[in-house]
Amino acid sequence: MSREFRHHASLALNVILAVCVVVLALRKSQRAPATFEGSSAKMANDPPTLKETPVLTRQPRLPQYTNLASAAGRQWIEQLRAAGVPNKILARVVLADFDEQWDKRIEDCHGDADKMAALQRGKERDEEFEMRAALGEEGFKQWDQENMLREANVGKIELTAVEGDAIYDLKKKLQQRRWDLEQTRLKGEMDDAEINDAYDKAYSEFNQQMKTLLGDERYAKSQGMDAGTAAANLRQDLAKANPTDSQFQELVNAQQQWNQRRSDLDKQFQDDPASTAYAEQIKALDAARDQEYQRVLGTNVFDTLQKEQDAGYAKMKKYETVWGLDDDSIDYIYRAARYYEKAVEDYQSQARAMEAQGQAVDWTAVNKNLQQFGQQTQQALQSYLGQDRFNKMQRNGVFQFNPLPHRAPPQ
Repeated sequence: MSREFRHHASLALNVILAVCVVVLALRKSQRAPATFEGSSAKMANDPPTLKETPVLTRQPRLPQYTNLASAAGRQWIEQLRAAGVPNKILARVVLADFDEQWDKRIEDCHGDADKMAALQRGKERDEEFEMRAALGEEGFKQWDQENMLREANVGKIELTAVEGDAIYDLKKKLQQRRWDLEQTRLKGEMDDAEINDAYDKAYSEFNQQMKTLLGDERYAKSQGMDAGTAAANLRQDLAKANPTDSQFQELVNAQQQWNQRRSDLDKQFQDDPASTAYAEQIKALDAARDQEYQRVLGTNVFDTLQKEQDAGYAKMKKYETVWGLDDDSIDYIYRAARYYEKAVEDYQSQARAMEAQGQAVDWTAVNKNLQQFGQQTQQALQSYLGQDRFNKMQRNGVFQFNPLPHRAPPQ
């Protein structure tokens, strides 16, 4: 390979990366925020009248984008690899190109929630197809295994090559199981609750296999659940709350108790992780921990901490300029979302309590009511934000208005 070619290849790669950055920046700048439509009054405390539940239709899957998966694209990537460009950089170029085209496909949905949902369900599979075709099997595995192990080993413990390969295989099997379950959803062979139960079971089995492979102590460290890592993570999470040393120690004790009780519950329900009893006990465990946190920190500090740790709130703060938000609108949307989540939890809990007492529960009606409530909340926020702004925020995962339906137990 000539020095001149290496120079041109390096220059071309830099130009490509720069163009990707510029294009993404221009797209963000072109998405000018709209003005607020409607009033912010009363929605969270006085939801609008229920309307008819919309009928969801299955949308056909859009064609795959295959520029870099083409023969010419692969040849171009091979030339860059031969020029000495690291696999990580090549993967970045391919992924940036995929994301660019994916954004276009999302925009082509024109805010249609059903089309966007159908498209999102296939994104991970499409991404793997493109990356595998562009990087080749060896390059793809190197890139993919690094990502998978980062997810599975958040504690960054030292792994042998054999352990790394074994964990990668387990993660790929779990990923394939999730994809298979999504296909059954599309075909209508299983309902959402059955799919959720099946994935919970697969995920529980994955964790048990990880424990068997690494041992309890190393597994806990790999998940960041050992005492030292947990305390360090808690200190970081509570940085803005700035607790005193005595307060922090109380919170560490509360978190350790939660970890131990959660581990005990996981073992108790390892054969039935999707059971209603398990979900109820986890909810009670979380509530007890939150109550202790609130006692130690005080209501105002605790509420601020919860807000800061909410993923939707964090996204709104991060993109408030892009989405045309301010502190008042962010707080309003956050309160509305929390009100919705709390109402759904309480309604489901009441129904489960009635069932536990031997009363008959019409779960079809319960699920329909929850669907209608989600639709009503969505309509109220659409009116408040305007359709364009609401669509942008929904695409970025700020809103979740579709709780998994509860399936009645077999008779």
